Amino acid sequence: MEREQWGSRVGFILAASGSAIGLGNIWRFPYVAYENGGGAFLIPYFFALLTAGIPILLLEFGIGRLGGGSAPYSLRSLSKRFEWLGWLQSLICFVITTYYVAVIAWAFAYFFYSFNLAWGDDTQAFLFGTHLGLPDDVVTASGWNFGGIQWRVLLPLLAVWVLPTMCCTKALKKGSKS
Repeated sequence: MEREQWGSRVGFILAASGSAIGLGNIWRFPYVAYENGGGAFLIPYFFALLTAGIPILLLEFGIGRLGGGSAPYSLRSLSKRFEWLGWLQSLICFVITTYYVAVIAWAFAYFFYSFNLAWGDDTQAFLFGTHLGLPDDVVTASGWNFGGIQWRVLLPLLAVWVLPTMCCTKALKKGSKS
């Protein structure tokens, strides 16, 4: 059985970089760098990148290439004791995906709100009150008051889950016919 390969080296590098960098670094890094001394913060950051980040990334690539399968399968090929680490990685990927989907759904909703500036002058009141349906005293209210189903949140969230799923399903069907 022939293993699938990346179409190009650039595609692989971009996918690996996107996975390694993530939204956290893009959103938080400038703030954290500013709060911790600006350029001086780059010294421990690059030290951690060179001594831990890149070696662990290369180790993961090597184990994946050697195992030739999913994370649990590849780690199990090293030893049955390590299979749970692969399942842990899969769980972590799922949790990160749910976070990213929520952020993309917010951006998707706000894209449509931007056509008529639905948020008005008070963006905080629009976000918490109109969009999320939370009470006015959101800071002092119980953490269990979710405000019921919020269609302004649910519909973009469903769209962000369904559209990529349909694209992937179509691509899989197309690939199985060749």
